[in-house]
Amino acid sequence: MSLWSNLRHLESRNLYLAVSQREHQLVAGHLPSAIFRQRLSTAENLYQRNLTGHYGCVNALEFSEGGQLLASGGDDKRVLLWNVDQEVVSELGNPRSMNEKHASNIFCLGFDTHNSYIFSGGNDDLVIQHDLTTGKILNFFSHDGPVYGLSVDRTSSNLFSVATEHGEILVYDIRAGKSDPQTVVKFRTPFNAVEFHPLNGNFLATANAKRGAMLWDLRHHQQALCQFNYIPESPSCMSVRFNCNGSLLLTLHRRLPPILYSPGSPEPVATFYHDEYFNSCTMKSCTFAGPQDELVVSGSDNFNMFVWRLDGVELNERNQWVDTPPVILAGHRSIVNQVRYNRQRCLLASSGVEKIIKLWSPFAQAGWEGSLAQGDTVSYCTRTLHRNSSDHVSQDFSARNTEEDQVMLAFFDTLVQRELESWSTLDNQSSSATSSSTTTDDTSTEQSEAATSATEEEPEQLVQSDQEQDQNPGQNWQGNGHDTPNVSEMSWQTHPNRIFYLIAKKRKALLQLAVSSTTGQPRRMDQLLQRLLGEQKQAATQARISEWLEETHRLFGDDEMPTTSAEAAARERRRRLSDHRPPDPKSADPVEHYGRKRKLMHRNFEATKQRHTDLRHNPCVSENEEDSEQDESEEEEPDSNNIHDDTSSTASMTSMEAQLSQAPSTSSSYPFQHGTDTETNNNSQLTSNHNHKTVNGLIPDVCSTESTASTSSSM
Repeated sequence: MSLWSNLRHLESRNLYLAVSQREHQLVAGHLPSAIFRQRLSTAENLYQRNLTGHYGCVNALEFSEGGQLLASGGDDKRVLLWNVDQEVVSELGNPRSMNEKHASNIFCLGFDTHNSYIFSGGNDDLVIQHDLTTGKILNFFSHDGPVYGLSVDRTSSNLFSVATEHGEILVYDIRAGKSDPQTVVKFRTPFNAVEFHPLNGNFLATANAKRGAMLWDLRHHQQALCQFNYIPESPSCMSVRFNCNGSLLLTLHRRLPPILYSPGSPEPVATFYHDEYFNSCTMKSCTFAGPQDELVVSGSDNFNMFVWRLDGVELNERNQWVDTPPVILAGHRSIVNQVRYNRQRCLLASSGVEKIIKLWSPFAQAGWEGSLAQGDTVSYCTRTLHRNSSDHVSQDFSARNTEEDQVMLAFFDTLVQRELESWSTLDNQSSSATSSSTTTDDTSTEQSEAATSATEEEPEQLVQSDQEQDQNPGQNWQGNGHDTPNVSEMSWQTHPNRIFYLIAKKRKALLQLAVSSTTGQPRRMDQLLQRLLGEQKQAATQARISEWLEETHRLFGDDEMPTTSAEAAARERRRRLSDHRPPDPKSADPVEHYGRKRKLMHRNFEATKQRHTDLRHNPCVSENEEDSEQDESEEEEPDSNNIHDDTSSTASMTSMEAQLSQAPSTSSSYPFQHGTDTETNNNSQLTSNHNHKTVNGLIPDVCSTESTASTSSSM
């Protein structure tokens, strides 16, 4: 029988036992899982509260066996231990700190199965074993590079595995002390995460920076048991996570949403997509949640958490696409990196760039904020984004300050925006070519790493592009074939902040990248892209209409609003042309400027009505007069480089005047009649009005442009 057959047999045999044991624990704790399932299945939001205690970014979270404790570690080099039940019902914020500190940032944590000690690994190349009772150090394990991932065997309290930047997956047996660990795999590229199978400690899932996600058998580790769908466009995998019985594996790749696998198949079961989700700038994790692992959770670079439901996902099928709207949890004020779920208490914990940890629950608690049935009225961070920051942030935490660090927030705000601006599909294709070669030869690691750190290069050039974007925030929506096409330059106003706007610009590329993670669905890509572009066009059109109406109402009032889309489009074209003209110093005061403009519009509107009346009574207008009007309108094409007060001639014709000029009043249609004085007077009056209009350089226009007002200000 094959290895995979043995694994499937073991899973099916232990599935009932694992679920029954968990249900028994929930019932024993007087927390029926049915309540959890019911609340989470209908939740549109969750209640939240903050845990404050760290002095820097919180990079690692882990719940203990049974869920009584929460461990956290971060840039302040400390491992903090929180009593979950106390923190849920009170606002003490009084965690216990382990005695031994790391020499640098902490990246990963892990409890043993008996809650006797906790492991912590970090940037100082060490894994430290802390005693939970006394807080003292029990042992430490040294490595050749930073430790990015750590996992404790759930079937044994003596084995744990680490993933290192040096490209190693090592398994330690604490009974052997510091003796040489078992080297499962050795690559030239970093490992970002490792995870033991929850029911069989012989299997390990790993996340590599250039090889993606793999499954290994410790007994036969010369080659991977399974190489999960390798994605050349985004080979860097940063997180792997099993569900409670090991029948499903969740992976997270750079610039991709979470992908669900069955551990024995290289093809994905499902890909979870949302057009606002983005992860690229920091190392993030993903996790299952819910009593039956029916939820998928991950943080995003836009400061939100995304919770997808597995409803409708067929676990026996492959390459499914899940784009049903997820629950979006807003509340963080910067990037969300770590997410963990407490099964016994139905709690989510999240952390990231901020100094705080957030707890999320479907149950209302004293002092908690939020709602269960309604999403946040503001589904994004409302603080002002930073646009520029220094390339270095302080790592001095001697002040023990738990207040929000604006310098740190500014650094990551700038990092996300630079990453989104510098990344294009061309860069993606070049990096994919490099990544493809790493599957057989890892000698190109330096080139790939250089592409990964592209957001930190040439800061002056990127700052300059930021300034240009401020001057014309919609210009990059057009003209870049690798960004989302056919999107109005004004649709940036529909996005809550600049990070959302930049993510929206990359939606087409991100969608193509996400679809590439599912094999053999070219038609699906066309349908998804068509729907995505349709939604964007609709949002852009709505933004354009809103801006037209607001601007017109502000300038002209309700009685002179545009009545047709043609009039609105003509007004918008004239407004864009007038934006390029130099301002008239005589109309510097906006109140006086718009007052004169309003009077001028009323006068011109009356003249237009009079002219229309004359045309109705006397349709005998000579062809020469119409031709001269047409020639005049053609000669009045605005020149942005040569515009003066009285020498600028007249503004262009409006759509209403164009309609009037097409009235049935030509000599070919109606013969001249010379019999009445009234007709003669009407003709002479029309000619007089026309001459007067030409002398003053004015054309009657209900929807006048800025240049018309500036010209009239000199009268």
